[in-house]
Amino acid sequence: MKLLTRRTFVGAALLCSADAAFGVTARSPRANFPIAPRARIAVATYPFRAVMDAPGNPDRDPAKAGMDLAAFAKLVKDEFKVSGIEPLHSHFSSTEPGQIVKLRAAFDAVGVHTVNIPVDEPVELCSQVEEKRNAGNASYRRWIDIAVILGSPSIRVSIPTCSDTSDIPKAIQALQPTLDYAREKGIVVNLENDDPVLSSATRILAAIQQANTPWLRALPDFANSLMGGDERFNTTAVKQMFAHAWNITHVKDAEVIKGKRETVSLGELFTIAKASGYRGYYSMESDSEVDPFADTRHLIEQTLLLM
Repeated sequence: MKLLTRRTFVGAALLCSADAAFGVTARSPRANFPIAPRARIAVATYPFRAVMDAPGNPDRDPAKAGMDLAAFAKLVKDEFKVSGIEPLHSHFSSTEPGQIVKLRAAFDAVGVHTVNIPVDEPVELCSQVEEKRNAGNASYRRWIDIAVILGSPSIRVSIPTCSDTSDIPKAIQALQPTLDYAREKGIVVNLENDDPVLSSATRILAAIQQANTPWLRALPDFANSLMGGDERFNTTAVKQMFAHAWNITHVKDAEVIKGKRETVSLGELFTIAKASGYRGYYSMESDSEVDPFADTRHLIEQTLLLM
């Protein structure tokens, strides 16, 4: 018989508290989203990828002083005066449960909480090989467990890429084991408009409609759809996404497209968000080849004015 160590006790307690907070037995996801504007703001680690110390981070610039997620959480609170963090999967130093428990404690100590975990691990959910399909869904289940420990209401994944990208039913069938596990754990799975073809707003909405479950939602990115068209095209895509958004959206006012900095109207996009009844978090995700510290401060200022 296994002895109940302090680590396993704390981990179990966190799992139980998260289950209660996000309604594991609920038929629909639940969360007590804050009302105060600043409390609804988070900062994504992605814009700071060059300085994030983690063995799986391919974007680390060794010429720059680095920090781990615990240090970044403190920076979010001290530098940007907000309490939400959105850590990219490759910015975790470890995914071992005991280390995630310690990371949760570090976040709690500085008053920071996780609003979403974007997961870009390579998976082959549409593979003809059963072992590869199972490994892909196992990877997503691991991140769902991490979300539970960290108290994150969601993870973000990509729509499975099958041989025929128009075969949405097959893609959802491939993702179904992950969706079933997410429902059991009370964690929402988000899809983001982060690719003009494979993850277009049109394909995401088709996937959400096909899945027909409140546990699969949209993550609207304010500028990613510029990769597929002009600003009007982007605005339409964002509006479509907000019809299915729940807890997280990415705020940015520019994107570099084919080497050129293209911009969007934040005022129009926030109007769309409010009109949709969106009550979740706004995560700052600067992505236009400017200083991420200065741009994040700028985005927070604009968000507080417009939200």
